[in-house]
Amino acid sequence: LNRALRNGRMRHAYLFTGPRQIGKTTLARAFAAALNCTGDTPPCGECRSCKLILKSAHPDLSIVEAEQDGGQIKIDQVRNLQQTLALRPYEARYRVAILRRFDAARPVAQDALLKTLEEPAPNAVLILTADSAERLLPTIISRCQPINLRPLAIETVREALEWTYDAQQDVAKTLAQLSGGRIGWAIN
Repeated sequence: LNRALRNGRMRHAYLFTGPRQIGKTTLARAFAAALNCTGDTPPCGECRSCKLILKSAHPDLSIVEAEQDGGQIKIDQVRNLQQTLALRPYEARYRVAILRRFDAARPVAQDALLKTLEEPAPNAVLILTADSAERLLPTIISRCQPINLRPLAIETVREALEWTYDAQQDVAKTLAQLSGGRIGWAIN
């Protein structure tokens, strides 16, 4: 992703896969911030664009997810997203859409997204997240740049909990071991 940003060679769609609570959505938000960052070293986390994207409040960021836990992304949600992506960005370089847990989307919703993946808007980037690509249509997978995330080293999780979240050393060590390298689970 850093190489794509440096070279200005962004794909129109990415597929982030990996176990739950591994950081797929966090990475998607950070990538969206980097795409639209106005600072010197994207994502700077300090410019207006970065702050708004990291809070999911940017007008050029759309997040689509199931309306209820255990639910499915519906075709109406995909159609609404397509209308939004067809518009030029309001204030950023790219309109970014994050489709969370897209492996839980209904087959008709996946079909509806295919047109957007085949004929993307010039300034739109889609980021799909999924636990696994197995439940996605092969045509969806073939039109996305796959990025498979793996659990972090236990020591890395422990250090993150201590340094970023001020967890005590023994608590951080226990949580890191219980998390199995899934930073989101450890933080929760």
